[in-house]
Amino acid sequence: MTDKAKLKRLAEVSKLILETRLLALETAARVRQRSLDRLAEINKPAGPTPLPLVAAAEVAIRYEVWADQRRSEINTVLAQQTAEWEEARHEAARAFGRNQVLDKLRERRRKDQLS
Repeated sequence: MTDKAKLKRLAEVSKLILETRLLALETAARVRQRSLDRLAEINKPAGPTPLPLVAAAEVAIRYEVWADQRRSEINTVLAQQTAEWEEARHEAARAFGRNQVLDKLRERRRKDQLS
């Protein structure tokens, strides 16, 4: 296999790796965003209620207890998802850099052959 063919094959593999890493990043970002959306939904203030004042206060307290538990659960999951997202972002950036280097090498090789 010639150097030109090896470089071409390496560039193809690099592009496939980049596409895979970008897909993993997109998936991690989407999953993380769902958790952020759930957290935001829990934090929305309640609207006015037709309940008597005492009943409304009891409902609000029960909701806050439930919401605190849910926030805790979501934040635990979100921490793991954020770590996975950061790792996917790092891997995608690395794959992008490698792909750029190979593209530049191929371009330089083409220019050298035309000279």
